[in-house]
Amino acid sequence: MKRMSPKIIFATSLTLFVFATGCANSHRVFIDPSVPIHNSNIGGQLPVAVKVVDVRPSNVISKWKGEYELRRFTVVAQRGLEDVFIIRIREGLAKLGFLPKNFNSKIERYLKIEILNIKSHYQGNLPATNIQVRADIKATCQNKGKKFSKTFTSKKKRADISPATFPNEKILNNALSEIMGEIFSDSPLIACLRQ
Repeated sequence: MKRMSPKIIFATSLTLFVFATGCANSHRVFIDPSVPIHNSNIGGQLPVAVKVVDVRPSNVISKWKGEYELRRFTVVAQRGLEDVFIIRIREGLAKLGFLPKNFNSKIERYLKIEILNIKSHYQGNLPATNIQVRADIKATCQNKGKKFSKTFTSKKKRADISPATFPNEKILNNALSEIMGEIFSDSPLIACLRQ
């Protein structure tokens, strides 16, 4: 049995080290959902204070480890999501004819959005992998002493995704856009804001 030369062992070890560290990446996704609703005057120019709270324990959307943990990655949001959601919630309220305001304790009518969960999960070995996305957003209306809360959830699945689409910003934003549409078309929530 032939013995491997020290040069070959060193070169092989170096290659494995570079491969392992090169595949331990943090990928940043740009979260920017749309607000898929039509313009309306249902809000009657009523003022609504807006508050957004990100209650997730971390900004990590996904973690993945390959076989022997030689390949792994983390997916995080490119920036804090509170600012993104404040812009989109204010946009949705304005489209419905409300007057969105900065949150303060003097305004009786407010809409609070809590970002509970945004996760993507990968299954299988790259490049032919499957992805599952789940997002949970809680909306709370408080108006004249009355309160209404509801949690909105979106789940998306894609099979055999292409490596060219990684880290799959589109599916994440589609899930969040779906939730935005549900929030601003939820009759009890809108009724609470209109009281």
